[in-house]
Amino acid sequence: MHNPSPPSERTQLGAAAASAVATVAPSALDRLERLRELIAENDRASVRLLNRRLELVAEIWREKDRSGIPHADADRERRLLQHLEETNDGSLSPRGLSVFHEVLLSLTKQELGR
Repeated sequence: MHNPSPPSERTQLGAAAASAVATVAPSALDRLERLRELIAENDRASVRLLNRRLELVAEIWREKDRSGIPHADADRERRLLQHLEETNDGSLSPRGLSVFHEVLLSLTKQELGR
């Protein structure tokens, strides 16, 4: 008869996690699931807003092209960040907001091919 090998550490950790989840009250699991759904709704809304932003920036760039105005406007980008800092009433840190702003501008330029 073949003796099975002892369970790996990974298997043991997985079993422990499954056991811990099984002992959590159903109401806690329901609350976690609801919170996850709220996060998913927020993510979907963020994607819709980002797509709308891309549409608006594309429209601005078409206007600038017609008028011979450069797309880049460092002063406008600085004012946008300043406005975001002034209106940020959440837990996002100033550094986090700066990173978000940089990524948003970079992603916009990347998506619109500039």
